[in-house]
Amino acid sequence: MRKLLVAVLITVLGVSCLSTLIIPALAQESNSPTDTAVTPPPLLVRWMRFRGAVTNWGSEPYHGTLTLNGRTANVLPSLFRPWATVDAVWSNEQSPITVDTKPVGQVTYTHYVARLVLLQAVKGKQLDPSYNLNVTGLWNVNKVKITSEFDEDGVLLKSTREVTPIVAKAKGQLLITEDWKKFSLEITGINAVTGKGVSMNTAANMISPFSFTGASRPVLTDLVQLVRCFRAMPGLGNYLPELDYNSDSKIDLADLTTVAANM
Repeated sequence: MRKLLVAVLITVLGVSCLSTLIIPALAQESNSPTDTAVTPPPLLVRWMRFRGAVTNWGSEPYHGTLTLNGRTANVLPSLFRPWATVDAVWSNEQSPITVDTKPVGQVTYTHYVARLVLLQAVKGKQLDPSYNLNVTGLWNVNKVKITSEFDEDGVLLKSTREVTPIVAKAKGQLLITEDWKKFSLEITGINAVTGKGVSMNTAANMISPFSFTGASRPVLTDLVQLVRCFRAMPGLGNYLPELDYNSDSKIDLADLTTVAANM
């Protein structure tokens, strides 16, 4: 762990020397033209972070997480460019690693990943009281099978991933309702992924998608949290989807350098 922390600090120093900041590219902003004929009210920008627990895929029980980072405002979408990133991970398989057991030999774990790849609109309750938030856009959904080899002591020897596209750039929406207590991810071509809200944070100041603590920019604490989950994968150890910034089902150097570059 000490060697890994030293490597992290070296990475931070190296990446922080870059003259340009890595911009979140998980979902593009909408490009609605400004309506000059309308006089908008005083602009109140709202940054938010929502985390939900998946309970069902269609009618079948599933488990997983959904994470939203975004910003909206108290005006029509044509008067303000909203922004959002949404990622979801879910499975109906139990983790091959638990507190009471250790894996030996070959084990597999299959899960599904959804990501918003093109944002079209973000609408809040001020525009429609029937929901708390409605995020529409185009989504990618993949099936990911992880095959891992462990020795007789439960030490991971190697791991491979098999990715199968389910839908690509499919129309869909995320609906959050009942005072942030429920959500439904509805994407064309697959059953709806539904669940309950776990936490909702909001602020007038920016909440960086690369800050685990919800600050305006990542700090050393965020890097330490990422190091603790370094090399983790779904079903195999302390994997946190919020730290998998490129949504490739593993927490690795790419995620580490992304956080470091945005500090």
